Amino acid sequence: MTYDGLVMNGVARECHELLSGGRVDRIAQPNKNEIILHIYNQGRNHKLLISALAQEARVHLTSAAPPNPGHPPVFCMVLRKHLEGGRVLSVAQQGLDRILHISISAMDELGDFREKLLIAEIMGKHSNLILVDPESGRILDSMKRITEAVSRWRQVLPGEVYVPPPPSHKLPPWQEREETLSGRLLQAGASQALDKIILSTYDGLGPLSVQELIHRAGASPVDTLEYFGQGDYIRLYRALSALGADIAQGSYHPEILALAGRPKDFSAIALTLYPAGQRQAFGTANDMLDAFFRGRTTANLFRQRQSDLEQIIRREQERCRKKAGLQAESILEGKEARKWQVLGQLLMAEHYRLRQGPEATVTDIYDPEGGSVTIPMDPRLSPVENAQVYFKRYQKAKLTAEKAQIYYDDTMGELSYLDSVALSLTTVSTLEELSEVREELTQAGYLRRGGGAPTRERGAGRPASKLKGAQKAKKSRGGKAAAGDGGSAGSAGSALGRLRAGGFEILYGRNNRQNDYLNMKVAKAGDLWFHAQNIPSAHVVVRNPEKKDVPAEVIEAAAKICLWHSQAKASGRAPIDYTLRQNIWKPKGAKPGMMLYESYQTIFVSADEEDMARLIGS
Repeated sequence: MTYDGLVMNGVARECHELLSGGRVDRIAQPNKNEIILHIYNQGRNHKLLISALAQEARVHLTSAAPPNPGHPPVFCMVLRKHLEGGRVLSVAQQGLDRILHISISAMDELGDFREKLLIAEIMGKHSNLILVDPESGRILDSMKRITEAVSRWRQVLPGEVYVPPPPSHKLPPWQEREETLSGRLLQAGASQALDKIILSTYDGLGPLSVQELIHRAGASPVDTLEYFGQGDYIRLYRALSALGADIAQGSYHPEILALAGRPKDFSAIALTLYPAGQRQAFGTANDMLDAFFRGRTTANLFRQRQSDLEQIIRREQERCRKKAGLQAESILEGKEARKWQVLGQLLMAEHYRLRQGPEATVTDIYDPEGGSVTIPMDPRLSPVENAQVYFKRYQKAKLTAEKAQIYYDDTMGELSYLDSVALSLTTVSTLEELSEVREELTQAGYLRRGGGAPTRERGAGRPASKLKGAQKAKKSRGGKAAAGDGGSAGSAGSALGRLRAGGFEILYGRNNRQNDYLNMKVAKAGDLWFHAQNIPSAHVVVRNPEKKDVPAEVIEAAAKICLWHSQAKASGRAPIDYTLRQNIWKPKGAKPGMMLYESYQTIFVSADEEDMARLIGS
């Protein structure tokens, strides 16, 4: 992300035209690093945002309305005292540096109009906003106060004389001449990479605009001047000269670079080195910056909330795995409990000849060769009583194993459900879809609503006593389980994925709630239903209201969509089951999204990004 001198130049030109003569109605400071000037001019309200946050330092007009703190900081109060009610005289960039001077004439305590200078220095971690009295040249206050302990060369404190940052001594692009270009670049170092040379030579250019300039010249950023010929210098000069002419005239083509659907960077000039599908053009630099940072804020919030939910699901998955491990141990012990029954039977078979003691040697009636076995005994008990102890031990282990099996099946069902929720988090793309996943986890008891207690027992899906009945129903109908999703329908219908292939409409859910809505509300008899085999996946439906034969290419397209939204996406190939809608059903008390199906067919498909681009494009 590069807020370079070209971006600042475009913003300064636009703001000077829109704000000059405007009245400063209000000043707000949403947080310690941001100031918003509310300026009314020519019948319109404008909000000028100035941020000194290191990663997002910038100046631009915005349509955002961040909340104001109840008690404004000291710097905000100083700005209100000196600037509110004043008129904007000018907005000017200093050369091509990232320094913006906003001159404002406001009335002082004596009723006289005095000019004040608000200086925005956009310099990464050194960014600052400083209010200066131009008559005396002294600082009235600043957003960040810089003491001698921080900088011995330049202190930024109230009462100190304002000292501008040291000049860069770089050449504006429009001042370059063809006959001096090669010599100037060679002075910077013939063996250095071309992008570093240009970045250190010409004013106003950032890393992204340098890459674009080099692309327009037909060169590569890693090229060195050692291998440059006369033709290379000519092409570079022409690209630089054309860019310089656009800057001098204020002719910009602001664009946002988006990767994977999210804003990645921005530029005041057209980014022709990237495909057109990754670029979004804007009419003004201010509109571009406002859209970029609003999108960035949304993307950051999306990633944060997504990460929070992923952490919750990972924690619950680990809990289920540990619980399933303990339950599996109890099941294994139950399977081995048969030996306690055998020892009791052997003692009972020869109890009439045995005496009390620490052990007894008896004939192993289960050994074909008629060997003997020594059985440990409690010397305080008779052989018969010892046999009863072994029988009780066997019965206890057997009952424990039976209960553990029931709970184990329920735990694995819960784990399968959590896997499906985890999958849905990899496919959601909006805050609204994330909210649906969060609401589902809240209804399932994994999250607290409003900070209170869970709405029901965490992870509860159906009572253990009903589990066996559900399994019998599944067995009696020959059904196959499909782990999906659920929750209330809400607005899920409008968010379903939709595309057309071969004249048929294909619908699919991006998260649990959408899948359940698709299965129970949208899909009808005659529609084809798809699910990845034995792994969580999106549920896909091919609409077929006329109950026609669905072509093979449509079935393949739907299967590819199902694969792409499944845990098998990374492998690129998997078996996909499909059947008619009337062959799927939801067991009573099943967890959200758990569907059973029968009479299905299986198709093996592979899918990659090209397949998805073709299907979505179609």
